[in-house]
Amino acid sequence: MLPAIPEKNVFLSRELSGQRIRWNWIIHWRADLVWYVGSALAGWLYVILVLNLGRGLKDPLHDPFYTLTLGSHSFSLTLYLAVFISWAFLVDSPHLWATLARTYLDPDEWSRRRRELLFALVLFGIGPIAVLGPYLLGIVVPLSDRAMARGEELFFAFFRLWAYQHVVRQHWGFLMLYKRRNSDLQDPIENRADFWFFNLSLYLPLLMFVSAPWYDETGFPHLDTGLIGTHVITQTVHSICFILYLAIVVGYVHFQIRRWANGVTRNGPKLLFLLSIVPLHFVVFAQPLLGYFVAPIVTVGHNLQYHRIVWMYGRNKYAGDGTGQYWLVKPIFRQLWLYLLLGGVFTFGFHRGPWINFLEETLGFYFDRWIFPAIGLMAGLTDPATVGVGAQVIGLLFTGWSMHHYYLDGKIWHVNRDSAVARSLNV
Repeated sequence: MLPAIPEKNVFLSRELSGQRIRWNWIIHWRADLVWYVGSALAGWLYVILVLNLGRGLKDPLHDPFYTLTLGSHSFSLTLYLAVFISWAFLVDSPHLWATLARTYLDPDEWSRRRRELLFALVLFGIGPIAVLGPYLLGIVVPLSDRAMARGEELFFAFFRLWAYQHVVRQHWGFLMLYKRRNSDLQDPIENRADFWFFNLSLYLPLLMFVSAPWYDETGFPHLDTGLIGTHVITQTVHSICFILYLAIVVGYVHFQIRRWANGVTRNGPKLLFLLSIVPLHFVVFAQPLLGYFVAPIVTVGHNLQYHRIVWMYGRNKYAGDGTGQYWLVKPIFRQLWLYLLLGGVFTFGFHRGPWINFLEETLGFYFDRWIFPAIGLMAGLTDPATVGVGAQVIGLLFTGWSMHHYYLDGKIWHVNRDSAVARSLNV
C-alpha cells in the first residue's frame, strides 16, 4: 500500500551545517528509496529470473521452465507469463490510466491544454496508417510484397525508440527534481557533466545492442539497412560505443571524486538515483537472453515511479479540494482501492486481455474478408485474399494508448514552466 502524502510540505532534509553531502528528498528518504531510487530493483528482479530460468530454453519467451500440477490439471509456467504478463497487467497498462486520470478528468487541464488533449487522440491512427500506407501507395505505384510489409516494420522501429526515449526522459525528470531539491542547478560545470553522462550512459547501451554480433538472436527486426548491415561495420560501431561508454563512466566517477576532494558539496539522492538506473540499462542491453525482455526490464521501474508521483500529485491537488471543482477526479485520489480498481478496468476493458484479443480477431477477420482484399487487388497483389492485415491494424490501433501517454506525459510535468505542477509536487 502506498504511504499517505501529507497535504503540506512533505520534503525531508537531512542537510546539516557543513555537511559534505546533501540529502534532500522529493517525498522523504524512506518513500524515495522505495519508489524512485529502489524501483529499479524490480528490473533487477526480472534480470535474475530471466538469467536463472531462461538458460537452455530454445524459445526463452514461450518454452516452459516449470510445469505446475494441481490435481488433474497441469499448467506450464513460461517467462512470458512470469515477466511480460506480470509487468503488462500489474503496472504498465495501469500507468497509462494514471495519465488519463491526471489529464482528462481535470478541468484545469482542459482549460490550459485542450489542444494537446485533442491532438493526442490523433496518435491512435499512426499504427493503422503505417500498415495501410504501402497498400494504398501500391494502388498507384507497383510494390513488392516485401515493400508492402515495410510500413509495419518502420512503425515498430519508431514506436520502440519513442518508448525507450520516454523512459529515459522520465528518469531525466527525476534527476532534475533531485538537482532542484539539492541546490544543484546553479553550477554550469556540474550541469554539463550530468547532462552528458546521463544521456550517453543510457543511449550508448542501445547502440551497442543493435550493433552487437548476437543482435539477430534477440527476436528484434533484422537491421539489414545497407548502412550498418555488414558485420565489419556493426562490429566497429559496437566496439567504439563500448569504449566510449567505459570512458564516460570512468570520467564521471573521477569528476565526482575530484569535486568531493575539492570540498564541493555532493548531491546524494542524485548519485544514488544514477547508481540505480545506469547499470541496469547497461546489463539489459549487453546480454542476448535479456534482449528478449528489454521492455519489461527497463520499464517496470519507470512504471512504479510514475504511479508514485501521480499519486503524490493527485493527493496534493485533488484529495483536499473543498470547492467541488475536482468532483470527478477527487475520489480517485482519496481512495487507493478505487485508483487501483479503475486501473484494472482500463487494462482489461480498453488495452489488454481476452476482450481486446477478441476485438482484434473479430474486427480483423471482417476487415480482411470485406475490405483489405479489395485494397490488395487494386495494389496488384497476386492473391489479395491472403493480405491478412486486419488484425494487425486493429492491434496497432491499441498501441495508440501508449503513444497517447508518451505525448501527454511530455507536456504535463514541466516544473520550471508550470507553477501549478510545481506546487502540487511541493517543489
